[in-house]
Parts: sequence; structure tokens; C-alpha cells
Amino acid sequence: MHQSIKRLLDFIDASPTPFQAVDSLKSTLVAAGAVALDEKALWQLEPGALYFIERGGSALIAFRVGLKPAFEGGFLLAGAHTDSPALKLRPEKELDSKGYLRLSLESYGSAILSGWLDRPLGIAGNIAVRENGSISTRYFVSHEPMAVIPNLAIHLNRDINKGFEYNLHQHMPALFGLVRPKGEGETPAPPSSEIMRRIAGELSIEPKSVISMDLRFFDIEASRLIDDSLVNAPRLDDLAGCAAIVEAFISVEAQAATQIACFFDSEEIGSMTPGGAQSAYLRDTLARITLASHNSGQDLYRALANSSCVSVDASQALHPGYPEKFDDYYTPILGRGIAVKSNANMNYSTDVVSARIAAIVAEKAGIATQRYMARADLQPGKTIGPITASRTGIPTLDVGHPLLAMHAIRETIAASDHLDMIKFLKAFYA
Repeated sequence: MHQSIKRLLDFIDASPTPFQAVDSLKSTLVAAGAVALDEKALWQLEPGALYFIERGGSALIAFRVGLKPAFEGGFLLAGAHTDSPALKLRPEKELDSKGYLRLSLESYGSAILSGWLDRPLGIAGNIAVRENGSISTRYFVSHEPMAVIPNLAIHLNRDINKGFEYNLHQHMPALFGLVRPKGEGETPAPPSSEIMRRIAGELSIEPKSVISMDLRFFDIEASRLIDDSLVNAPRLDDLAGCAAIVEAFISVEAQAATQIACFFDSEEIGSMTPGGAQSAYLRDTLARITLASHNSGQDLYRALANSSCVSVDASQALHPGYPEKFDDYYTPILGRGIAVKSNANMNYSTDVVSARIAAIVAEKAGIATQRYMARADLQPGKTIGPITASRTGIPTLDVGHPLLAMHAIRETIAASDHLDMIKFLKAFYA
């Protein structure tokens, strides 16, 4: 197995939620010599040095200061998102249904619900805990299955294979145990849900010390390489983009331009969070990098005008079982190169200016690219690309790994396309 593919699989398996993904990214950056910055502190930056700023535990921006001032060298940015469609728990709500213990949930983003049924699910996320008079963050990952969402037997729903709409409130609560009859003289359970008592027990804390939490189900099955050519894994949209960016970013040398690696949260739900692409997170960071060099007030605007950006997010790949859903001329195929994505309504940021970036960088990297445009009668999803372009004014290119089963619990890409994405990003940063 190619080492970059192994790193991708390991990264995904270590990142069941955005919180663990950012924690893994931090570890990689620290190992490469990056220094953590505090947004509340004064920044003293050195040319050629690596830094990163974490926000909210689920977003991170890393940068290598350019060898020239930002207004002269500009910025080279690449961005992806740390979140993926998922099922989030409402752990405070306990459902005792005829002796079954079930977990209330809601959908995060637009997940394909059917794939979440009838498979063992783990629980992971971030928990705020009051300990010794202060509030700390505790990451939680269940390393064993904790729940399952069972289907109805086909004998009771003969039309299920003809199409069935799952109701999140009624059909999707997850089964995680059976109500245990209380023994004689046994004291009643404390006023907290059974799932919170179990999680608190694993963390060796009291349930009442939990202040808040963000917990999500995840597929506990490991990521797989099939036939040495296909990567099948959960959350490839967009952890594959994150993995490609961080690998390219830490492997290149310092350049005249300041190199930026952005890992935003909440893309699947509109990016409207403090660490999302819709926030001031990126523009404020670029401003502080420029201000740290003690130049004139116009230097940020000069730097932005001298910059380029690549948005990395998954692209729809041709599905041979549904050829009628694609435009043959503009649909990428797994294993034939990364996709350059465009859309007349700017759901993707690629335009006549930023398309030049793709041509120049692909030639420099020695790789082939493919084009993706949705059928004229269909509108594709959106990415962080148009948001970044509109908020910074930087020409932004949208590229992605061609991917099958987007937003399913497990998705599939070609291993060779991931290697090409890393080559592309290395050439871009260089």
C-alpha cells in the first residue's frame, strides 16, 4: 500500500467527528514543527516558520510565513472542510420503548439515511465538563459498538425495496440496550439518561458534571482499500481533501508567498459558525499575518489581490448504474484524475480567471485532470470555494476527488486520484 493511502485510511479512522479530525491535524502539524498561536495573544511571526490557529476544536488554519512580505508575495491558500453528514445524538432525552432503550437523534447535513441502518454504530464527539471549579474539554470515542438502528422486517414492509422514506423521529432512534428490571430494594436511577451515565462512566466523571456535548454516531468499521485501487471509507467527503492538503502543505518548502491550509467546520450545514467559511476566521487570520509584518494599512488589500486559492471538496463521479443522472461530456470517472468543478450559477468557484490555476498547476504537477459539470437540468451541491472567493476577493478554483455515493455512510474514491490530488497541491503550494 502506498504510504499516502495508508495515511489517508489512518486519518479517517482516527477522525470519527470534526473534533478528532482537527486533533489529528494538529498532531501532524506539530510533528512538522508548527507552533500553535493564541488568537488572544500578540503574534510575532518569522519568515519561513509554520504556525496554526485552532478555533472551537473543529476548525483550524495553518500557515507558513512567506519569504517575502504578504503584500509582495501574496497568499497561496488551499481549503477543505472537517465535517461530514452524520446522525447527531440528543443524549439528554431517554427513550424507553416497551423495554427497549433507544437514543433520540437528528440529522446533521444531508445524509443518505438507509446506509445507517442494521450496522453496529459507535459514538464520538466533544464533551464540556466542569471539573475542580473550571470547565474543560473531553473528547470521547467509543471503541466498541454502542447502538444499532434496526430496519423493519421485509414481511411487514413488502415495498421497502421499491423505495421507502425513513422518518427521523419515528424510525431512526437507535437501539442501544434493553431496560433492565430493577431488583428488590434497588435504588432508582439518578436523573440522567442511561447513555450519559455510560459515557460518563467511560470517562470516569459524574454525569452531573457534563455541561454540554456534541456527540455523533459513526461507522465503526475500518476504512478499506479494495483491489489496491479503490478506497472505501466513511467521511471521504471531505476528510480526503483535508488529508491531501495537510500532506502537501507540510512537505513543501517555504516560498515567496505565504502558504495557507484551511480546515473549516460546518460546510455541510451552511458554514455559518465561528469556524465556518462564512465567518471572519480566514480574513481575520490573513489580516493578522499581514499586520504582523508592521507594514502600511493598504498591505492586506495588496496581498489579497496577489493571491490564489484552491477549494478541495469531493466531486460526483460517474455511477455506471445510473448513467441517466450524468452529462457524459462533463462527468469524471474514478482513476482518471482529479475533477475541476464548475457551475454557471457559481455553486463552484471556478471561473474563467481561476481555471488558469488548474491548467498551470496540473501541467507543473504532471497530472491529468477531468471536468465536472452537473446536467443542465440538475443543480449540484455547494462548496467553501464561492464563499472564500466572495469574502476575500481571491481567485478560487474548485477541485475534488471523483467520488461514488456522496453523503452515504461509506463512500468510494480511487487511490490514484488521491495521489494526484497531493501532487496537484504540492505543485500549487510550490
